[in-house]
Amino acid sequence: MNEPRIIDHDPDEPPPDRTGNSVYWAGLVILVAIWAVYLFLKGVDWESVMLGGLTGGMFVIIMIAYTGNKVPKWMRR
Repeated sequence: MNEPRIIDHDPDEPPPDRTGNSVYWAGLVILVAIWAVYLFLKGVDWESVMLGGLTGGMFVIIMIAYTGNKVPKWMRR
């Protein structure tokens, strides 16, 4: 009953992708540029509120990708 657990690993499993966060930084730069141009030309209206929703959605997608859709240890009880 006290036998150690054995984890079965796939020998042909590819290594995890560790190419970096350059895609997220590029997305952030593009998003900041869109915000700056839009607010300079139009000001605040319902379209800027939709752009805010897009920004929040992009942030959520990045955080889900970053955390692997798992709750970080510091957030657990």
